[in-house]
Amino acid sequence: MTKILYIPLDERPCNLYYPQIIARLKDELELVVPPVELLGSKKQPANISRLWDWVKAKSATCHSAILSIEMLVYGGLLPSRLHQDSVEQLTENLNQIRLLKQNNPELQILASNLIMRTPAYNSSEEEPSYYQEFGEAIFHWGWFQDQQHREGLTPQEKEKFAQLERELPQAYLADYRTRRQRNREINQRVINLVEEGIISFLSIPQDDCAKYGFTAIDQQQIVLRIIEKRLQRRIHLYPGADEVGCTLLARAYSQLKGLRRKIYLLYSSVNSETIIPLYEDRPLGESLKSHILAAGAQVVPSPHAADFVLAVNTPGKRMQEAWDNPIKDLTYTSDRNLGFFVDCIETFLAEGKPVAIADVAFANGGETELVQLLDDAAVWEQLLAYAGWNTSCNTIGTVLANSIVGVDSCDRQAIDYNKIYHLLDGWAYQTVVRMDMVKHYLPTIGASYYDFNGKEAQINQEMERKIWTVWKQLMRQSFSEWKLEMKIFSPWHRMFEIGLDLVIVAREETSK
Repeated sequence: MTKILYIPLDERPCNLYYPQIIARLKDELELVVPPVELLGSKKQPANISRLWDWVKAKSATCHSAILSIEMLVYGGLLPSRLHQDSVEQLTENLNQIRLLKQNNPELQILASNLIMRTPAYNSSEEEPSYYQEFGEAIFHWGWFQDQQHREGLTPQEKEKFAQLERELPQAYLADYRTRRQRNREINQRVINLVEEGIISFLSIPQDDCAKYGFTAIDQQQIVLRIIEKRLQRRIHLYPGADEVGCTLLARAYSQLKGLRRKIYLLYSSVNSETIIPLYEDRPLGESLKSHILAAGAQVVPSPHAADFVLAVNTPGKRMQEAWDNPIKDLTYTSDRNLGFFVDCIETFLAEGKPVAIADVAFANGGETELVQLLDDAAVWEQLLAYAGWNTSCNTIGTVLANSIVGVDSCDRQAIDYNKIYHLLDGWAYQTVVRMDMVKHYLPTIGASYYDFNGKEAQINQEMERKIWTVWKQLMRQSFSEWKLEMKIFSPWHRMFEIGLDLVIVAREETSK
């Protein structure tokens, strides 16, 4: 049994549970994960001292460690955006990684460290309290500051910038910029750990990145430091965030096995590679290259030379939110042929070639029409993997890891479990049920997207009922050999994400 120690970005299922169900694809692989109570809760940071005690106790029996800097230095993703810690205190937390390596010289340490995001909207759900009123202004201040430095501003833009200067409380801007400066200093010191050989590989995913602004400024400085130290092969920077645990698991597994999976890419549109997805700053094709490299795999020009085909479902030209589905922009039809895409998938499967699907046609959920077409073709059971959730890079990283680890797995139940979980969550809930709940159910019980008004159990039950209804209506020819049992929970007590306690059992076993 090969053990990999894993410290997630936060306690939500996408970070804590997705890598675990990927690891279950291989009997010889064990992901050693801390109890959820050690990981904090949303804005409440983890007890970093206790968590490090756990890491030290478990690391001696592990071959590799996948470590989130956000969790081990700040106490989690949201605490990294809210803390008031000094650089000295943060560095003391970070230096525990150096001690970990000294005490376990053979331990391979892979780490992730985000560049702090800058949302473009007013909300304090995941940001400081003042972001509720001034978040958009802070974002635009950073945008104009960066644009002015890089390209200059038009007279109209200069006037808008001056107006922001007058209206934005300087104390809030100073607090925000101070925290960014401290976090950027930690980014730099993590790079030093890579240079010293303490961290063998560092992933720097960018959460909600944009062309200009605070995040772009930080990114530019980080890139210059990486190039200066000639660490480009050991530090990868690209869009993403919540998939990073999956990505590093795939890389760690590949290193353990001494392999590089070969991937053939199939796109649903001639424009697929050049589309810039929502919440990201570069063409999808460039992000896909980055994720494949970070996961330890490579692209090959022929499907015959590939270990599996990655079928990437994209928009035709313009990406929409999944809750707009099925009211699609015309280019989803005029600039994309979904029937041809599915026919190619069928052909590869008929030839015995494994196929995984990255469903990134929409942001924040999978595409109903694709799910239906694959059900009509009765190929869901033959597919290697599927994901379609949140941002394009969240989906890509998840499905790549699933495929890299699972392509030669003989555990059909574990493979189907992964697909069913992501269909129930990424498609049935995120695309179909979520907005139906928000528009038609929550108002009737006095609840809202971010405020369940003490009715969380009732809301979870209704979500569960609606998800089952969608599943039974649309999945007519798929996964009939499994009996599914599911309970819904809301990890952060809001509608943005859910957790599933999912069990699948062979029907012949239940009938005995």
